[in-house]
Amino acid sequence: MEPPVCCDIHNPSAFSSYESCVPKASRATQRSRLPKYTKDKYDHALENSLLDWCDEKTAAVYGWACLNDNGPVIMSDHMLDCIVDCAHHRKIKTCQDLKRETGWMDSDLYGEEVLALIRRHAPPLPSVFVSTPLSRSSASSITTAMVAPSPQHQVPTMSTIAYPGTTRKRPSKCSACGQEGHNVRNRVCPNHLSRVLAENKENVR
Repeated sequence: MEPPVCCDIHNPSAFSSYESCVPKASRATQRSRLPKYTKDKYDHALENSLLDWCDEKTAAVYGWACLNDNGPVIMSDHMLDCIVDCAHHRKIKTCQDLKRETGWMDSDLYGEEVLALIRRHAPPLPSVFVSTPLSRSSASSITTAMVAPSPQHQVPTMSTIAYPGTTRKRPSKCSACGQEGHNVRNRVCPNHLSRVLAENKENVR
């Protein structure tokens, strides 16, 4: 004689009352993979501040007896180290980041306090502009260039301006005395005929 119900495959409605109503756990978000590094002074300062905060928070929430007997139960040492590592690589900026990277169940409750410690001990951001001090020779050359203008930047004068369609006239040169600025006909010339005759008359007297 065959049973009235075979199995849940052939008779699924017969097993509906035995179905579980427990929801499936969601897949945990993958944490960041952090490279190895050497702790600097900012990391050690953050670690010490977190240790002090854990002691104070454990005593405030669970009492001094719990702190003396069990230590800072508010956060495990492994979780504290994880926070320091993630803070070094700037992976924690919000409470959601803190919960994702560490899995700390109290991130929503005390996350802002931990974030304040992370911001307080964060190293300064590297500057985009790199300032290099000038050497003494470079500074002196810059000062000289500022004081003495180059020939290319000199202000032109009336004598150096060349107008279109004109040529610079060469100064006249006297053929009698060899000086520039006059010719042989000019009385300014020391060898002019009038000067020679006057000197001869004086010599005759």
